[in-house]
Amino acid sequence: MEVPVIRHTKEPSSFPYLCADTERALLLLDESGIIKYCSPGVANCFCVNPQAIIGQPVTGLLPGLPIGARFPGFSLACNTFHLEGKQWLAFSGQDNEGREFPLKAALVPLEIDGRPFFLLELRTQRALAGEDEKLQKFQEVSELSDDAVAVTTMEGLIEYVNPAFEELTGYRKDELVGRTHAILNSGVHEPAFFLEMWTTLRAGRSFRGQFVNRRQNGALFYEDKIIRPFYNASGKMSHFMASGRDVSEQVQIMHRLEHLANYDSLTGLPNRNLFLDRLQQAEARGSRNHDGFAIVLLDLDHFKAINDTLGHAVGDAVLQTTAFRIRQCLREGDTVARLGGDEFSLILTEVALRQDVMKVLEKIVALLGEPLIMDSQNIPVQASIGIAIYPEHGEDGQTLLKHADSAMYRVKTAGGNDYLIFERKEEGRPIYSLQK
Repeated sequence: MEVPVIRHTKEPSSFPYLCADTERALLLLDESGIIKYCSPGVANCFCVNPQAIIGQPVTGLLPGLPIGARFPGFSLACNTFHLEGKQWLAFSGQDNEGREFPLKAALVPLEIDGRPFFLLELRTQRALAGEDEKLQKFQEVSELSDDAVAVTTMEGLIEYVNPAFEELTGYRKDELVGRTHAILNSGVHEPAFFLEMWTTLRAGRSFRGQFVNRRQNGALFYEDKIIRPFYNASGKMSHFMASGRDVSEQVQIMHRLEHLANYDSLTGLPNRNLFLDRLQQAEARGSRNHDGFAIVLLDLDHFKAINDTLGHAVGDAVLQTTAFRIRQCLREGDTVARLGGDEFSLILTEVALRQDVMKVLEKIVALLGEPLIMDSQNIPVQASIGIAIYPEHGEDGQTLLKHADSAMYRVKTAGGNDYLIFERKEEGRPIYSLQK
């Protein structure tokens, strides 16, 4: 059985934050069987002042424990309790007047900053009777359910899983009982996700969400899950019931549809739809943070002639190569998209000066000009490029696109293979040649 690890706990005395809000009788024991902490619920179970028994051997409360006054060792204690997960074992308790009474105990080994401890939970037979009956009925029904069902304690330890849970996760029941759901943690979710989950559950409300979990073989899967509080016969919250089903196939279909809706199938670049969405985001950041950005429209020159003379297969290869080469020149946060045909669009972020735009364009121009050899032919790749910069040439995306397109059109009509930064009075202004 894997030993749970409690991190960031400098001393056993800081353990109470884990269980101070529970009415259960919980004892924290060191490896010698000395009580280091007890929860408020111990007073109800033994009619004693919890503070009075701290530092005392646990055998003073549990004379029926089948071990001596001191635990002979961490491993031996676990074997003595036959723990492969959390199991309830019958013992005798003794109150402050020496009267014995029947109860059940469950032991869970813990590690606090590298030191071994035991968490001992105690319940009277009366308290367990009603709860066990309700849990038993629930588990009997769950055995036949197609949903993956798990029952955990208030501390998050798994007490029960049904066959569907074993099938979904790839773990056997004996590998899961006594451990937490962290065994399935994929690392995908942010801590805030689990914080919201535990806050909701401990407030007595159900939590529904889509979990990305990890199977025993390492594969990830998506699970739609609802977790509900379970109340015992006394009306106290005692467990959490989780029920979920695998929705990986549906999620994968949804992701494929989203990809088709937002990406160009030939080049793998974002399409017009996704480009406009990212343009809105850039516009919002620019307005909020006063960050400059540039819109670049790039149209391949003489592409129709390539298609007509060399065929569509070569034309497609030119488009794919162009997309790849442009991507090689971009920085993190920049975007290149294929708007359609032979037209590409770029969003260059964090642009403070025109020189910032020129540095990226120089890389693109140099890479596009490298030889493209197909079927022993050197295919020249040239482009007409227009640029508009936020906020100098417009304070909204549509205006920037219009001005970048105007600049590109002027380059195209002048013979192409050049770039131009938009100016409001362009007539008579020189075109910056790519050949210079």
